[in-house]
Amino acid sequence: MTKTGVVLTGGGARAAYQVGVMRAVSDMYPAWEHPFKVIVGTSAGAINALGLASGGGLFRHNISRLERIWSCLTVDQIYKSHALDMLRNLTSVARTVFSDAGRAAPLSLLNNAPLHDLLTRELDFDEVRRTIADGHLSAVGVNACGYTTGQNLCFFDGHDGLKSWSSGQRAGARTILELKHVLASSAIPTVFPPVAINREYFGDGVTRQMAHISPAIHLGAERILVIGVSSNRRVVPARPDRAPVQPTFSHVVSHIFNGMFLDTLDYDTDRLRLINQLVELIPPDQLQDAGLDLKPLRLLEISPSEEIDQIAANYLDGLPLLLRNLIGATTVGDRNGASLASYVLFDHRFCRDLINLGYRDAQAQAREIDEFFHESG
Repeated sequence: MTKTGVVLTGGGARAAYQVGVMRAVSDMYPAWEHPFKVIVGTSAGAINALGLASGGGLFRHNISRLERIWSCLTVDQIYKSHALDMLRNLTSVARTVFSDAGRAAPLSLLNNAPLHDLLTRELDFDEVRRTIADGHLSAVGVNACGYTTGQNLCFFDGHDGLKSWSSGQRAGARTILELKHVLASSAIPTVFPPVAINREYFGDGVTRQMAHISPAIHLGAERILVIGVSSNRRVVPARPDRAPVQPTFSHVVSHIFNGMFLDTLDYDTDRLRLINQLVELIPPDQLQDAGLDLKPLRLLEISPSEEIDQIAANYLDGLPLLLRNLIGATTVGDRNGASLASYVLFDHRFCRDLINLGYRDAQAQAREIDEFFHESG
């Protein structure tokens, strides 16, 4: 039987979109228990991955729990949003940058202690281990980047036959998954503090991740659903119709974030499709004679049909005023700062809109989803 996997990418608050896609899948197949035997998540996608894996019983029940969490979010459930707390963190960052006095302090603009409390309540890591032991799941992995080695590491738990791997800057380490692995994977660079695991500090898994799909393949997935959080493939950027203006700090940072969180996934899926085409051109007997155990990997990608920046622009008032000023997102409806804001806009209105968008997009691809799950081979 073909082993199905799901890859949940990063993107901060944008990851609410993934819940809408999975809600549509659960409505298509309400009686299914665990449709994905391999679950891999990065950044906020790691939170969704563990939410899927830590629930028992029906898939739709696990999705309902995730939907409840995202639909009720406020920023103060993710990071301390009081002006005094934010100023304290900014002061700590300044000390770290300009003197040795703050060298021991984590370099982060926001204090995500509330996220620690939320995930402690909502994720059941014992249940993850039981689900794997019972054979309902083959593997669960979360990706993080080591700040000492620069290595992108997939921390995973799974059935007994799975082994750790290492390939240059990409590796997989078998472990018992804990809260620290999820917090490390979702520690957006400079925004949330890195997390110490063993002998190294780790941060957001997208930081140096060029092969988003690779860990799922290493963990045994033979067909993979990739749920992205970028409209790059479906919405053509509008060219400016007036003279250029000097980019602001927030514009530059937003492009850096988009490059990490969004563009590398597009590159990875394009590369996989090309490899699939090349493998299909080689006769099976020639592959066998060459000792190559290669076959095309079934891939289905679902991504937003609308620009998430535009949606975020409607809810900028959900951010603390100090943070809005810092990232240049001061006016509701202004798209200039909305791109960067979308990563930290943990506002229930924004998240609900993304869930609804994900649901509609998945419904629009219902035939492809059905073929993906029921295609033989």
